[in-house]
Amino acid sequence: MKKIALISLGCVKNTVDSEAILALFKKPDFEIVTKLEDSDVIIINTCGFILSAKIEGIDTILDTLKYGKKVVVIGCLVQRYLDELKKSIPEVTMWVPFKDEYSLLPSKIQSLFEDEKVVDKFDIFTRVTEPSFSTYIKISEGCDNFCAFCAIPAIRGRFVSYPIEEIVNYAKKAANSGSKEIVLIGQDPTSYGKDIKDKNINLVSLLKELDKIENISKIRLLYLYPDGITDELIDFIKTHKKMSHYFDIPIQHCSTKILKLMNRRDTKKTTEILFNKIKKEIPDAILRTTLIVGFPGETTKEFNELLAFINKYKFNHLGCFTYSKEENTKAYFLPHQVRENTKFKRKDILMKKQAKISYELNKNLIGRKFSAFVTKVNSEDYFVRCDYNAPDDIDGNIILKTDKKHNVGDIVEIEITHAFVYDLIAKEIY
Repeated sequence: MKKIALISLGCVKNTVDSEAILALFKKPDFEIVTKLEDSDVIIINTCGFILSAKIEGIDTILDTLKYGKKVVVIGCLVQRYLDELKKSIPEVTMWVPFKDEYSLLPSKIQSLFEDEKVVDKFDIFTRVTEPSFSTYIKISEGCDNFCAFCAIPAIRGRFVSYPIEEIVNYAKKAANSGSKEIVLIGQDPTSYGKDIKDKNINLVSLLKELDKIENISKIRLLYLYPDGITDELIDFIKTHKKMSHYFDIPIQHCSTKILKLMNRRDTKKTTEILFNKIKKEIPDAILRTTLIVGFPGETTKEFNELLAFINKYKFNHLGCFTYSKEENTKAYFLPHQVRENTKFKRKDILMKKQAKISYELNKNLIGRKFSAFVTKVNSEDYFVRCDYNAPDDIDGNIILKTDKKHNVGDIVEIEITHAFVYDLIAKEIY
């Protein structure tokens, strides 16, 4: 029996890939272990999106080599820098880029073993996961948006939807295994179905099928491209009780000038129309976005425009990145690059403003009631999740104070009692 350990870096989309990779190793030939020192082979699934992710990936590879095990490195970093990595870190046993579409991954890994047999097909819907009340489901791969700052299309390839039947069947299996929540993810979930010949298939038609699964009580969407959020989608979320009133919409910026330089399809006006519509149709909607400051060409004027925008639309959750100059992207060659110290200064100013907004919004939640999942049991209290916070550990926590005993995955009715900048405290409604 050979022992396999896996390190998954980056976003939850990578986590889904990692779970599918682990499914290649079946008992009794293999055992999945968590301690690297106990393994025979260590697989590292890397991210290569921005500089900090690349540094983390390289550091992880170098640290892992110290164990003296066979090391297989896969993922975005490998796809992007395969030749350079081979030259600079020759100690790695095997590199597997996306250009193989993972179809060759089983046969490549098989070459590391003698008697043990690796499953001969990589399947994103065959995954090794711990039983959980919540399940991520990847509905697409790749991206056709070609934002000027982003290397994802070059790394992951063009947009491809997974077949609706496979997604629904996997969701049914998850429900039968105890999942009560499904979270749909992809590089661009709002484009789902655009590459399928049947024009009746889109994100809403997929949601309609998932909504029919009896044991699923909550459906959540993440990473929505703004101009893909149609009136039909907003109406479906509004009128179907399983749909989370949580809108995760990474807009990157609000200035029309900067959005054009970013090669985004939005303008300030269309972005305002979208958020006004969501607020009107779903007044209790929780809004999350992601922004980039210090993009080439951003002056004090555009930055102040951004500050005014977030002050007007008041996002419950907001993440901010400083622009990372990435080779093989359009923005790499743009003039008027912003100095690093200016980028970080702007980020600090923006996040301080957002902290005040978040605190005021959280205080307004006091007295509001939610149906929530228990996500973690502590000795004295519980962590819970509802429409307020997503499962990717980016949003704040809700701590439940209750005399009742609960298990992870239990659904509880709560009322918010105290608010902080990012976290909330709740009591249970009996």
